[in-house]
Amino acid sequence: MKNRKSTVYLLLAGVCLLIMSVAIAYIIKYYTDNRREEAMYESLQATVTGLPIPSPSAAPTMPPAAEATASPKPEIPDDEAIFRTVDFTALQEDTNADIYAWIYIPDTRIDYPVLQHPSDDTYYLNYNLDGSKGYPGCIYTERENAKDFSDFNTVIYGHNMKNGSMFHDLHNYEDESFLPDHSYVYIYTPDRVLRYRIFTAYRYDDRHLLYSFDYATEEGRSGYLSEIFGIRSMSVVRDDQVEVTAGDKLITLSTCVGNQAENRYLVQAVLVNDIPVSDINE
Repeated sequence: MKNRKSTVYLLLAGVCLLIMSVAIAYIIKYYTDNRREEAMYESLQATVTGLPIPSPSAAPTMPPAAEATASPKPEIPDDEAIFRTVDFTALQEDTNADIYAWIYIPDTRIDYPVLQHPSDDTYYLNYNLDGSKGYPGCIYTERENAKDFSDFNTVIYGHNMKNGSMFHDLHNYEDESFLPDHSYVYIYTPDRVLRYRIFTAYRYDDRHLLYSFDYATEEGRSGYLSEIFGIRSMSVVRDDQVEVTAGDKLITLSTCVGNQAENRYLVQAVLVNDIPVSDINE
């Protein structure tokens, strides 16, 4: 009897040891993979460079005749984030051909390429820049949204990673004191820099924003805005100084809420500056 009990104990100990070994191996792989992807993103972020902000006095003057015939150029804010340059040709050739934009929120870790898969809308939820499966995935949009950000509402997705990467820092906006000093989101494309001003952040349900609302008509867009401005919740942070209309262009940054699979945390911003890269580089 004692020998039988000893055998059972040994078997149980072996099973426990095996389970523990598998768990440890999984944890090591998880953190190793995450660190590899972090290192890749850090390397890409290092390639994004800033241009010197031109002095107002250095702006070229135009003769009166030219001023009368030239089309007006958009005003370029005195904002160093505007003057960052992204080499999209190198990113697409050397890293991933699906990269088509870059998103940046100063003083956060949100500083990433934006991707869109040509056939699978959820691909970059589960796959990384190098094609490996797993976390952290990528910052991405779905095919329902145009890559030129011309839609009324462009929804950009990213994981809420525990290590603070990807869209984790969107949750900083849960503290209403964070918004006043961090109110702009920058989107860089090969030919334009888009500057958006954040007007609200809040917890929402997990419905699909692109299929649940009618953005095709002014009435539908107005109805959507009425709904989000009508949200009354302790989670809502809003800048009432920002005017948003059915004719504007919005971005919605969407990430998960920890331990609440049925909820999403959304940060929404409205386009306030659309600047050609050619004007910035002059």
